[in-house]
Amino acid sequence: MKPEIQDYNDSLSETDNAICNTLATTICTELSDATYKIWHAHPVWFLNENPIVGYSKQKKGIRLMFWSGADFEETALNVLG
Repeated sequence: MKPEIQDYNDSLSETDNAICNTLATTICTELSDATYKIWHAHPVWFLNENPIVGYSKQKKGIRLMFWSGADFEETALNVLG
């Protein structure tokens, strides 16, 4: 994991840090061709320079975000924005 992502995770509470470390490891494993960086203040992974997935700390917890969700071909997915 890149140091900038680890620094982001390390700035969180112990519980949130554990969640984000798991997310980052899983995303890096599953999207091994992706590049990633801190983008708009939180970790984001890119395929062909397009944002695909990221996460951020919110008041209610950790928000896992997906871009290009319409491409998932999931009829139950509520695509907004």
